[in-house]
Amino acid sequence: MSKPSVIVEGLSKKFGLSLKSALKYGMFDSLRRLTGQGKNLNLRAGEFWALKDVNFTLEPGDALGIMGINGSGKTTMLRILNGSYTPDAGKVMLRGRIGALIAAGAGFSPMLTGRENVFISGTLLGMTPTEVRKKFDEIVAFADLDNFIDMPVRNYSSGMSVRLGFAIAVLGTPEILLVDEVLAVGDISFQKKCFERIEVLRNLGTTILLVSHSVGAIWAICNKGLVLHKGISSGIISTEDACRLYDYNNNLERAKSESIINSKEQESRVPTAYGGLTGGTNEIFINKLEVMNIERELIEEIDYGNSFILRCHIESNQKFENCMLRIRIDSEINKALTLVDSYETERILYNFKPGNYIIDILIKNPRYRPGVYFFCAAIIKKEVAVHLFFCNNIAKLIINHPKDFFFIPNPHATYQVESKFKIIQ
Repeated sequence: MSKPSVIVEGLSKKFGLSLKSALKYGMFDSLRRLTGQGKNLNLRAGEFWALKDVNFTLEPGDALGIMGINGSGKTTMLRILNGSYTPDAGKVMLRGRIGALIAAGAGFSPMLTGRENVFISGTLLGMTPTEVRKKFDEIVAFADLDNFIDMPVRNYSSGMSVRLGFAIAVLGTPEILLVDEVLAVGDISFQKKCFERIEVLRNLGTTILLVSHSVGAIWAICNKGLVLHKGISSGIISTEDACRLYDYNNNLERAKSESIINSKEQESRVPTAYGGLTGGTNEIFINKLEVMNIERELIEEIDYGNSFILRCHIESNQKFENCMLRIRIDSEINKALTLVDSYETERILYNFKPGNYIIDILIKNPRYRPGVYFFCAAIIKKEVAVHLFFCNNIAKLIINHPKDFFFIPNPHATYQVESKFKIIQ
């Protein structure tokens, strides 16, 4: 049985929130080390945990996809594994030659040519000069830099630097490969070459740690997943579970950034013109739209395919007849995915007297793909060609992945149609 190639135990790392606090605590910690006291493991004012008690083990041939929203600690962890950072607590053990590509052009000397940087970087990655010479033509061809290899790297674009760095890292046949969000650089043909080379390395027994925001890349390449959120690790989980969890955290963050409109202000009525987020004649209002599950419990999220209820709280200041209640469902990118209209759906026209009303709308077995959705509400009188009331972004709902399946996220695709596939030739 082979020994683990990567062991991470209790890995923790903290940083100062400002340069001032980082310098101050860095000086204090240096004095503690000089006096033999070790590091201060308590979180002090002006500090935060970039990583907190991360644990995992990888075998040769494993490909670990590391995911997390910005600021979750992904790059910090790779830099600790690469030796660029020292942890505040815990330990890391790596067995074998390491190939790392953590930033575009990292480690390159800008004044030297691409040729000279190949030899320097290859040597730093543990290759002998003879190995670099044998691999040189293959590295240049892989990076597609034949005409630019003798040009100073300072004149390279970021894409050229990434291509060269990736070629050096992967063609040296490392036992461990660390890659941080660089496979999106370059054209489709180069990306295809990268994925194919990673698959070759996996089959040769290389352990791969890939940091990416691309769920599709993680899903395609990796056999294990790990999600970081505010420095806290999910631990090793399946790739699809990691993709689901990352997408869920991402949806939560995006939903927080979108404010919900209070349709009826405390001191003033709604605008009496189109063009804003809310408007109307100030005679009838939808004060609130609540989203509920079928047990009529308030919810902020629901699993794909589950029915839900929209509860409208309506206040009318006078008598209205022949009114339609309309709900528009939007995604983050696409507007007016669906119109749910009382007249179109059930031929219902409401008559309102002065007073308060509650109307429930059942959205039955929707096929909206996982993501964040917003609701807009309106009241329209059949004989009047304007809205008596409208309010955009009056409520929102996160739709999660089903428990037994994973949808590759695509914000442009919002509705899953029922379909059948059949080979006819």
